[in-house]
Amino acid sequence: MVEKQAVAEYKQERITEAAQKRFAHYGLEKTTMNEIAEDLGISKALLYYYFKDKESIFKEVVLKEQSYFCTHMKSLIESNKQVTIVLKDYIEKRTEYLKMLLNLGKLRYEAFRATKPLFADLGRIFQEHEKKFVKTILKDALKKKEIANIDVDEYSDFFISTLRAIRLYELDRKELWDKGNIDKEIKHKHLLFTEIFLKSIQSK
Repeated sequence: MVEKQAVAEYKQERITEAAQKRFAHYGLEKTTMNEIAEDLGISKALLYYYFKDKESIFKEVVLKEQSYFCTHMKSLIESNKQVTIVLKDYIEKRTEYLKMLLNLGKLRYEAFRATKPLFADLGRIFQEHEKKFVKTILKDALKKKEIANIDVDEYSDFFISTLRAIRLYELDRKELWDKGNIDKEIKHKHLLFTEIFLKSIQSK
C-alpha cells in the first residue's frame, strides 16, 4: 500500500514538473492535456487517471510554488530583522510570487477573468498561510517593543485582507494588463499601504 502510494506520488510529481515547463512556455490557455501526455510519453488515459483536467495540474504547480514561498517566508521571519524591513521584504517576495504566477499562466486579461474561480480558490488557501506569517512578524515586533500594543490577530487579518483587496482591484483593470506593468502597479500600491500601516502601529 505504501509502495503504491509512493509510486503514485512520484508519477504525479513527474506530471507536475512536465506541465510546469509547458505552462511556462505556452501558458495555461494554450496548453492541452494531450500535449502534456506527449511530453511525458504516456497515454492521455493515464494522465486523466491522476488529474481530471489541466486546471487541476496548474493548481498543483501553484501549490508547489506556494510551498517554496512559505519556506522563504519562514527564513525571513527567523532572520530577526526589524518589522519595517521584514514587512517590506514580504511585499517584495509577494510581488515576485505574483509575477511568477502570471508568467506561468501566460495570462491575458480575458484569460485571467475566465480562470478567476481557480485563482480565487488558490488565493483563499494561500491567504491563511500569509495571515499566520504576518501574525508571527507582528508578535515578534511586539516582544521587541518595535510596535505599539495592538491586537495582533486583528491587525494581521486587516493587513492581509487589505493587500488582497488592492491586488484584486488592480488585477481587474484591463489597462494595466495592456500596458504590461500590472505587477509593478500592485507592488507600488502594496508598499504605499505598508508604509501607512507601519506608521499606524509604530511604538510611541
